[in-house]
Amino acid sequence: MRRLNHLQRVLAILIVIVLGIGTCMIGLRQQALSNMGYSAWTYIQYGLIEYPITSLANVFNDVANLWHQQDDNEYLKQELAEQKSYKTLYEEESNKNEELEKLLDVKNSNSSMKMISCSVIRRSSETWNQSITISAGSSQGVKVGMLVQSSEGMIGLVTKTQVNTSTVELLTSENLVNDIAVKISLQDGSTVEGVIQSYDPDRNEYSMSLFNNDATVTSGQAVATSGQGGNYPSGIFVGTVTEVERDDSSIISTVYVKPVSNMQSFKYVMVVGNGDAS
Repeated sequence: MRRLNHLQRVLAILIVIVLGIGTCMIGLRQQALSNMGYSAWTYIQYGLIEYPITSLANVFNDVANLWHQQDDNEYLKQELAEQKSYKTLYEEESNKNEELEKLLDVKNSNSSMKMISCSVIRRSSETWNQSITISAGSSQGVKVGMLVQSSEGMIGLVTKTQVNTSTVELLTSENLVNDIAVKISLQDGSTVEGVIQSYDPDRNEYSMSLFNNDATVTSGQAVATSGQGGNYPSGIFVGTVTEVERDDSSIISTVYVKPVSNMQSFKYVMVVGNGDAS
């Protein structure tokens, strides 16, 4: 075989190198094209399929979370309303218990009196300051003319009795017929007597006249029943003197008395009569 000369060998080597480089370039180009195709398909798959599905799923999750949040808010609102309701009921029951305890103390401190415990079963808004109906009547020993008091003091007189209920005319009533015999304890230990004649709605006070117009009466003094009239004992608190009016001769003409503090709001009362009442 004929040997290649030096020039032929160099050309052969160059041809081999060129072919090698060309082969490598073709391979790299095909790989690049393959990668580009793969990247394009991945983008199309993500943009048209995966992203919309993921976004839709996120929307459903957000809606579900909002729905649960609304349910939680409604639950919390209901819990808050119930808490307020429980607080109101607690305060109401607490006030009732306090009222009953005071009435029990009154009953225990006046064992010589005839006392009948009962509750207010009717107090119409139309006659709020006129009359009430109580849950005790003739079968419990209630009689017309007996005194009725709340936990703070006297609030009215029994004017009508049924078997198990009675009608009470309040001291604030414009229709109260009987004058209430009362007394004021003076600083020197003596007492001055008089009568509660009427109720002044403009002043929210009783109008009282004295039998002794020269007595020394001042505001702040306590007024109580005297026991001189009606089927009830003495010493039941009626109210407090607020003002004393005098005429030109400095003689007392009218004494104004503030009613007991809970006149507008009471649930339980005590019907009070003399100890020998039956």
